[in-house]
Amino acid sequence: MTVGDEPTPGPQLDPGPPLTVPELDRELDRELTRIADRLRVIGPRLAARATPESLAALARLRAALQRLADLAAAADGRPLRTVPILDAHALADQLLVLGHDAGAPHDVAVLRAARHIIADLRATL
Repeated sequence: MTVGDEPTPGPQLDPGPPLTVPELDRELDRELTRIADRLRVIGPRLAARATPESLAALARLRAALQRLADLAAAADGRPLRTVPILDAHALADQLLVLGHDAGAPHDVAVLRAARHIIADLRATL
């Protein structure tokens, strides 16, 4: 994703009542942990299969990781950088690091954007 590109719309989230920053932080952490736990199991399986479908799923996962990294960089005023492609067994940890980086500014708009990226990722898996 380059600067100025808009993320593609993902699954619609029920906005529900407005969440506070601490609530958004907790929700993001909970979702990151859930997906990371799942990735520890299915990430290596997807890589081992090496079918077009599994490789496409890994590509979508890595695209979501890049979107999280871009979000964190933009929120911190840092330049965008390409996320390194790690082995499938490291994807869960990479997700946790990049997800927590995205949530670090504790800004409502950034946390909501991270929430949408995570919802897209969850739908992918």
